[in-house]
Amino acid sequence: MKPVILKDGAGNPQGVIRELAGDQERLCDRAGNAVATYRRNVNFTYDNNGVRFGSGNRLAGLVEHKE
Repeated sequence: MKPVILKDGAGNPQGVIRELAGDQERLCDRAGNAVATYRRNVNFTYDNNGVRFGSGNRLAGLVEHKE
């Protein structure tokens, strides 16, 4: 899977989702810092502290949109 670049309404990059080994995807912000991880094997999204954020892949909804 190619990295998915998430953009705001003006087309400015806000983050990127990358596939990782172990059936996982990670959301990184514009600076490249990890924000959250989605684990397909358990179908949950976890924040940077390892706390479960919600069921399913919620990475795209976590990207910060600045107006």
